Formats: sequence, structure tokens, C-alpha cells
Amino acid sequence: MFDNMIDIHSHTLWGVDDGSRSLDETMDMCFCSEDSGTGILFVTPHLIYWDSVEELYDRREEKVQILEETLDEQGSSLIIKKGFEILCDDEIFNIKHFKPYTLNGSRYVLIEFDFGKTSEEDVASWCNYLQSFGLVPVIAHPERYGFVHNDPTCINRLSDNGVLFQINAGSPAGAFGDREMQISCQMINRGFADFIGSDAHRINIRNTNMAFYIERYPDAVDMELVRKAAVINPKVILEDLQYIPKREKYLAGL
Repeated sequence: MFDNMIDIHSHTLWGVDDGSRSLDETMDMCFCSEDSGTGILFVTPHLIYWDSVEELYDRREEKVQILEETLDEQGSSLIIKKGFEILCDDEIFNIKHFKPYTLNGSRYVLIEFDFGKTSEEDVASWCNYLQSFGLVPVIAHPERYGFVHNDPTCINRLSDNGVLFQINAGSPAGAFGDREMQISCQMINRGFADFIGSDAHRINIRNTNMAFYIERYPDAVDMELVRKAAVINPKVILEDLQYIPKREKYLAGL
């Protein structure tokens, strides 16, 4: 599979959300990531409650320092980068400072929503607000949301508004279901999968082995576009560069 993949979405840090439960599990997830071809791993804890965001930020900083020191002691070459996965709802309109919570301190911000209750109009409103601060919204796992299942063409409209997309590595392999598989495969082939992330939570369930899933993608999936999403495109986040996506053609309804 690909070398030097960049996984922009994982819940690898222990004890900060519903991801890793211990430093030992975190280390296992990191080694799994490195062994499967990932060179850079983003740790992106869920940011849900803004009234405790400073405490969450400090805990992430402390744990990343411990993780980096432990990886170095173990001779690992895996590079750790930081971010958050921000749960968006109308409370976001009360927030004025997002820079500390972006991916690697860049203009790119990873966001998610309630899976069943969110509408396209909600998402467009929240993304417009984030863009007013000069940020570029990256929607995590769009293939999993109810409003996208109901009308996949909403991806076209959000894209036209400057929104980017990160699909989960397991989705095109069927790990989340048939609908998620159909939508994510079409997103890859039509150029809408800007990034691929593991969204790893545990070592034994939805782990950091992106190569395992990529090797199981249907033959019809364009692997060059997969490589761009897993290796090339994430470099714009690392260097905080402008990214202009190349869409092959609009998504169709399914």
C-alpha cells in the first residue's frame, strides 16, 4: 500500500474522549499506524463542550508531550500532530476564537455534527460562520450523516461553498454499511474525498490501520485519487497552504 500516509483524524489519545483508554492502548494504536504506512498521525479529540474547552486543550497538550516522549524512547519515527474534531451546533455562534482548535494550527478545522438531526441548511450556516473567521471547514465522515444519505447531491452544494471533506478509511470497504460505501466510493471517484482518515477509536475496533481498509476497496475505486487523499492533499494542512480541490464531476443521487 502507500508509504508516508497522513492520517488527519484519530482518537488515539487516552482518557480525553471515547477513544483510547490507556497509554498502552495509545502506543499500540501508534505502532499499528506506523506499521501500516502512516508517517504522520493527527490526534483529534472530540471537542463537544465549550465551557470546558481550556481544560480539554491543556489535557491534550500534556498527553501529547508524554506520547511523543514515549514514542521516542521506543524508537518510533511516527510524527504526532494535533487538532480537534469539533461538534457543531448553534452554540458555535457564541465562539469567537477557533485558531487553537484547528488542525496543526492551520486554517483547516475538522468538524462533525449530530448524525441524525442535522440538516444541510444547518451545516451550511455553521460552515459560513467558520469561514467568516478565515477558516476552511473540513467535514469529518460526510458519508455517515442522515442528510447526506437522503440527498448525496448536497455534497456538491457544500463543495461549491468552499467546504472540504474527509471520508473514513473504512467506509469504501463497507465497514460502516452499504450506503456509506456507495457514497464514499462515489466521492473518491468524482474527486470529493479531499482527505482520508482512520477515525480510529480503539486498537481492536476501527483502529489506525488505514492500509487494511484501502486494500479492500472495490476494484472500481480510483486508487490514484485515494493516494492523493491519503498522502498528497494532507500536506496543505501541515504547511497551512491554500488548497483548491479538483472535482471530476458532480455527485449523482443514489
